[in-house]
Amino acid sequence: MDEFLDNRPSFFKIIFEGHTTESMRIPPKFVKHLPIELPDQAILKGPSGEKWHVKLCKTEDGIYLKDGWQQFFRDHSLGDNEWLLFRYNGDLCFNVHIFGKNGCERVDASSTKANHETASSSGKRPRGRPRKTPHGLVPLHESKPGKVILGQQCNSIETNRSKICKVADSFTSDLPYFKCCINKSSVVEFLQTVPTIFARNHLPQSSTKIILQNSEDKSWEMNYINNGNNHKFSRGWKDFVCDNKLKVGDICIFELVAKNEMRVHIFPVD
Repeated sequence: MDEFLDNRPSFFKIIFEGHTTESMRIPPKFVKHLPIELPDQAILKGPSGEKWHVKLCKTEDGIYLKDGWQQFFRDHSLGDNEWLLFRYNGDLCFNVHIFGKNGCERVDASSTKANHETASSSGKRPRGRPRKTPHGLVPLHESKPGKVILGQQCNSIETNRSKICKVADSFTSDLPYFKCCINKSSVVEFLQTVPTIFARNHLPQSSTKIILQNSEDKSWEMNYINNGNNHKFSRGWKDFVCDNKLKVGDICIFELVAKNEMRVHIFPVD
């Protein structure tokens, strides 16, 4: 508790779903705490106590955490509205406290050093392969306990949904991607929303055609609507839903594999 009562400079970031993993901007007003002659690297100390070396990049838009940030992002399964507190220790070293969307701080009891060093030495992970979450790290989407409504049948459904969520949460890729849970609008109105942050960072800034592929390499062309604040798949999405038998509750991961082309990884609830 004493650590949160000190006067060290600090700033926070909220990591929304679909947030880019490529870089993270340091708030401009915080830059005054950094050396005038900026070193090449910063050190991020995670909740486990392990350290990640991250390259600093200075541009006209500000100072960014670049190479190494992606690894920190993946190793801590970020991307589900986490609240990150960066507390500055000096010498470009930050303690990073991670709070889940439930408001509670993550406490990684065991070390992630072995996993971190293995990933660093081997370079990029295979694209589209699930990775094992290190012991002690909270999954990307925390499973919610099921309410007992229909006895064992309800428990069975919730257990299956929990398993599917955990499998989907283990997905990682070096390519941009976003995750969504299929809702009623997706399968009744046949409109699929694309997260605004993801759309602005990775998709065309005007309406166009997008190709979706499933795991069997079958393709569907659909209209991508971009009208500023709203980004959706419209015409063509209905065929994708019907052909892949998508249902409310299914989890889909949309991975950008090429310009205007996405592979969709589908995790059905039953």
